[in-house]
Amino acid sequence: MLMRRTIVLAVLGAGALGVAGCGGPDAGWGSAEVGHLTLEHPSDWREEPPTGDLFTKRWVGDSMEIQVSGAFSEDPTASAALSRLDLPATVGLTGYEGGAVQNATVEGADSAVRSDFTFTQDGATRHGVWVVAGQYPYPSTAAVTITGETLDPQVVQHVVDTLKFTKTQGQ
Repeated sequence: MLMRRTIVLAVLGAGALGVAGCGGPDAGWGSAEVGHLTLEHPSDWREEPPTGDLFTKRWVGDSMEIQVSGAFSEDPTASAALSRLDLPATVGLTGYEGGAVQNATVEGADSAVRSDFTFTQDGATRHGVWVVAGQYPYPSTAAVTITGETLDPQVVQHVVDTLKFTKTQGQ
């Protein structure tokens, strides 16, 4: 129950966004390291506290947001970790429709997947992307979610293309 509520809070954070910042494809890019992940985000987006308990960093701008969990789970594969996002969203988000899971390329990761999704909030369709990357044989994953009223495909692609996963040894 707590996991479902956390997923709902994390994804619904995007629904409260208004137009903020102007970080389209012509904006500069800032870099951040969050746990296993290094990523680029539009430099003019503002950092805000993450929604829910799953994510540890959040940037908001252009009616979109990026949230990151640099140490998401200890699942052996990225696809197993994705189910920790997808399944609770199925029952916790109104009108949730998960997309096909696609293999993704994240530099340094042993496995990575991407899944696009939609849900309804306040009668309007919202869009989202999950990217999960992981390592093996010392299982650990990291996750990124990008959500918003609409998603700028150039921003999404740049964020996904710049993801880097840093492996760690088992404890």
